[in-house]
Amino acid sequence: MTRTVQICPVGFEFDRVIEGVKQHSCNIIYLLKSVKPTKKESHPNKKLIEIADTFVEKLKKHFLNTKICEPIVKETNVITLEKTVEELCKIIKNEVEIEKTEEIWINISTSTKLFASASMYVGAFYPKIIKLFYLDARHYTVNLLLEDIDKEIITKKFQDFGISYKKDENSYKSITVPTYTMVALKDYKKIIITTLKKMIDKTGQETVSFMNLLRELGEKENDKKIKVRYGHHIAFLKKRNWVFEKNEGRQNYYGLTPGGRILSIIHTYLKEEAT
Repeated sequence: MTRTVQICPVGFEFDRVIEGVKQHSCNIIYLLKSVKPTKKESHPNKKLIEIADTFVEKLKKHFLNTKICEPIVKETNVITLEKTVEELCKIIKNEVEIEKTEEIWINISTSTKLFASASMYVGAFYPKIIKLFYLDARHYTVNLLLEDIDKEIITKKFQDFGISYKKDENSYKSITVPTYTMVALKDYKKIIITTLKKMIDKTGQETVSFMNLLRELGEKENDKKIKVRYGHHIAFLKKRNWVFEKNEGRQNYYGLTPGGRILSIIHTYLKEEAT
């Protein structure tokens, strides 16, 4: 049987998760939830996380009982775009490289904008395997944070039902989100961008000198041919706005733009574009 996977961050609706599986069948579903704060930790969204945690358990029980697919509950600490991309890459790497999964659906219906953005980046790397979708509802769930609603009443409704105002047959329509194809960097360009990130993260500095970069790569920093070769590849990365340059005296320093950091994370975990 071909392994088909769905990834779904759990929000405050059962409907969109369950309906997503009905419309895009899968063998495995990753139910992503936030890392639950400890009793000692103070977290502004602690109550929401606790409610979402109960939702995950109910969904897990539902899938186990119905045997529609195998649920895998995974805690994620997705507080930045970089971290979210990294968490997704870890799942995708295992599925594509180890499990040889040929189809991965990512349900962004109940996700944050951060997760949806990260999914677009990662989905662009494997466009033939990864498909994004959301369920367009005719009726929207009441937002827990609306000012004019009694918090206890609406919280109770979420805990008990996790549904929209009104539920009709065929209430949800699946919309596939198009992604562009990301051309994977190869050879020197890939090595440069991933090495820059590793060095920057290690030193805590914004940039790395050209000479130190060459040393890290095991190259002779005084070899003119090597300098020209790497300079050519860096110029390409600069043109794409993935790398920026600073000049101090006679030294050139290079750093990664926000887009360059995202790209370096993807290339650190994932292989070349799947064919």
